[in-house]
Amino acid sequence: MLFCDLETYSDCPISCGAYRYAEDPTTEVLLWGYAIGKEPARVWDVTSGEPMPQDLASALASLKRGEGFVCWHNGFNFDTTVLRLSRNPAVRINIPRKCIVDTMHIAYQHGLPGALGDLSQIYGLSKDVAKDKDGKRLVQLFCKPHSYGRDDPSPVRYDAKSRPEEWKRFVNYCRLDVEAERALFKKLPRFNLTPAERRLQLLDDEINRRGMLMDVDLARKAIELLNEKAAASRARTQEMTGGAVGSATQTQALRAFLKEQYGLDLPNLQKQEIARLLDSGEIPEPVNELLRIRLSSAKASVKKYQSIIDCTNTDHRLRGGLQFRGAARTGRWSGRLFQPQNLPRQTLSPEEVDERIAEAMDGSLADFSLDLEGDLAQCIRGAITVPHGKKMVVADYSNIEGRVLAWTAGEDWKLDAFRKYDLLRAVDGGVIQVQDRPRMSIRIQRDKKGSPVHVGHDLYKLTYSRAFNCDVEKVTKPQRQMGKVLELAMGYGGGVGAFVTFARGYGVNLADMAKSLEGSIPASVLEEAEKLYEWARENKRLGGLSREVWIACDSVKRLWRNANTGIVRLWQKAGDGCIKALREGRRVMISERCGIFAEMRGSWLLLRLPSGRFLCYPAARAEEDGAAFSYLGMNQYTRKWGRINTFGGKIVENIIQATACDVLSSALFRVNDAGYKPILTVHDEVLTEAPDSPDFNHLNMEGLMAQAPEWGAGLPLAADGFDSYRYHK
Repeated sequence: MLFCDLETYSDCPISCGAYRYAEDPTTEVLLWGYAIGKEPARVWDVTSGEPMPQDLASALASLKRGEGFVCWHNGFNFDTTVLRLSRNPAVRINIPRKCIVDTMHIAYQHGLPGALGDLSQIYGLSKDVAKDKDGKRLVQLFCKPHSYGRDDPSPVRYDAKSRPEEWKRFVNYCRLDVEAERALFKKLPRFNLTPAERRLQLLDDEINRRGMLMDVDLARKAIELLNEKAAASRARTQEMTGGAVGSATQTQALRAFLKEQYGLDLPNLQKQEIARLLDSGEIPEPVNELLRIRLSSAKASVKKYQSIIDCTNTDHRLRGGLQFRGAARTGRWSGRLFQPQNLPRQTLSPEEVDERIAEAMDGSLADFSLDLEGDLAQCIRGAITVPHGKKMVVADYSNIEGRVLAWTAGEDWKLDAFRKYDLLRAVDGGVIQVQDRPRMSIRIQRDKKGSPVHVGHDLYKLTYSRAFNCDVEKVTKPQRQMGKVLELAMGYGGGVGAFVTFARGYGVNLADMAKSLEGSIPASVLEEAEKLYEWARENKRLGGLSREVWIACDSVKRLWRNANTGIVRLWQKAGDGCIKALREGRRVMISERCGIFAEMRGSWLLLRLPSGRFLCYPAARAEEDGAAFSYLGMNQYTRKWGRINTFGGKIVENIIQATACDVLSSALFRVNDAGYKPILTVHDEVLTEAPDSPDFNHLNMEGLMAQAPEWGAGLPLAADGFDSYRYHK
C-alpha cells in the first residue's frame, strides 16, 4: 500500500472546489509526501527541481499497471484531480480510479467527520503523528498569495528561499500528514467496505467528474442586476435615514435608527421578525419600506449565482458538487460548492421561470419585478442546464420515505394503498402500472388539468379517513391537507411540536382546525390528550398554544398512531433492540421481514439495513434518562464532536432515510447503464443528461427507478419526472 499527500499552491481559492482549483494555471504541486508500506514517510520537494524519487516512481508505475492501491485523504476529489490536470509533466499522472483508497470516504461511510485533524483527535493519535497544530499557519503561508496591505495590494508569494526555516517545518508538516493518514487507515472501521459500496463510490466519482453544465451567462446577468439593485437600495436607505445607516444590511445601525426615530425597539432583524412586522399593519410606511429593503438584501439564496461563477470550469461545468456519504447518520449525499441540496423552494411554474430567465437575460426583469431578488432566486434551478444535442431527464421518487416506512413496519393497508395509487386508469377500462407504461400502447385517462387519473385513493385522504374513521370519498380539501401534515410529521415519533411545525408550514390554521374537530374526536382519545395537557402545562411544554389547540393537536397525533400501529411498534422495537444489543452484547432483530438488526462490534453499535449496509454509532452506550442510547457524533447545531442522545423514533428516521438512499443508489446504476448519465442527485431526485431523442424520456427513466432492488421485495416504488433543457421543480 502506498500512502500519499500533496501540498499545493494556487492563486485560486480552494473554496472554489478541487476541479476549478486544479484547472487554474497558477496551481502547482509543492510537496509530495509518501510512505510505502511500513517504511517511514518521506517528502519529495517538487520545487527543488530534483526528479521524482525512484521508490515513489516504481510504486506509481505499479498502480498504472493496475497493481496495488494508493491511499489519500480526500484523494478522489482533490489530490488525484490536481495530479491528473497538472501542467508539470513531472507530476502529471492519471491514477486508475480502482486503485484509489480514500480515508475521508471511509470516515464518512462510518458516521465519522471527514477532516484529518478531527479524526486524529478522535482516535487520540500520538503527538508525533497527530495533525501538526502549526500546519494551518504554514499552509496559509506557502499555499496562497499574500498582499502587504491596502497601501501595496500587489500579491507576494513565500517559498523555500524567502522563508527557509518555516519551509523546513512545512515539509515536516507534510510528512506528519502522511503518518497520520497511515495511522488512521489502520484504525478506521471496515464495516461498510464492501464490493457494493466500492462500486457506488466509483459511480459517485464518475458523476462528480462529469459535473453539470451551468448557465454562466445567466449567473453573470443575475449578479449584474443584483448589484444595480443593491446600489439603488443603499442610496435609498441613506436617503431615508439621513446618512445614519449606510446599508440595510447594517443591522445594529438600522435597529438604532428605528428605535431613535420611531420608538421601535426590535429584538432582531431576522426574516421571521421582519415578516411579522410587515404583516401587522401597525408600523408607519417609511419603516415598512426600510424593512422591505432589509428583507430583500438579506436573501442568501441569490449568492449561489456567485458560487456558479467562482466554481465552474472553463467549459462551464461545475464538478465536485456531491459529497459521497456526506450525511453522517444516513449516508445520503450532501452538497458542496453550489450546495444543490438546499436550493430555494420553487413556487413559480416552469413556464413562468423560463419567462423570468428570458427577462433577466435582456435586462427587463429589473424594470417591472416587484421582488427582483425573489424572482432571481426562483431562477437558480434553471441555471443547471444541458449542452446542445442533449436534454435533461429528471425523475423524483414519490413519497419514498413514506413507502419505505410502511414497508419496514409492515403497514400492509398503507402498502396496498400505495400499490393501488400507482395504477393509472386507462380510457378503455384497463389498468396499467406506472413502471410499465413506457411499454404499453394504451391511453391513460386524464382529468381536466391533464393529470393522470389514479385507480387508488390519494394517501393523504386515506390517512385522514382512517384516523377519523370516515368515508374516504367524503374527505374535503382541508381534511386532506391535515392528512398530509399527519403523514409528514408523525412518522418518526413526532408529537404536538412536530405537528404544529408542519401544520404552519402547510398553511393549516390551528385554531380553525381545533374548532372543526369538535365532536369528532373519540372520548377516550380526548381524555388521554387532556391528561397529557396537564403534564405539559406543569412542565411548560405548551409552546404558546391555547388549551383547545394543544389538545386538538395531541388528539390527532393519537388518532394517527392508532391507525399506524405497525409504525408505532417499530419505534419501540428499534429503541428496545438497540438497548438490548448494548447491554447484552448480542444481535437483536428489529425488522425480520427486512433483515434489520442491531449488534455491537467493539464499541460500535451497528444497525444492519435491508441492503446489507450498516448505520454506525461510535462509542454507543445505553442511557437511563429516557433516551434509547447515546453515541459520539458531530452535533448539527454546535458543529462539535460530542455525545448525542437518540430515541426510537429518531433511530427509525435514520433507518428509513438511509434505506431510501440505498433505493436511489441501486437505481443510479440502472439509469446510468441505460444511457441516462447522472449529473446530480437532490435528495430523492436524479438529474441526468441524455441524447435529445424520443427514445430517451422521463417515462422510461421513471420505469427504471420504480424497479425495487433485489433486497426490496414487496416495496412499492413510483417516480415522477419530466424532460427539459433546464432544471426546475
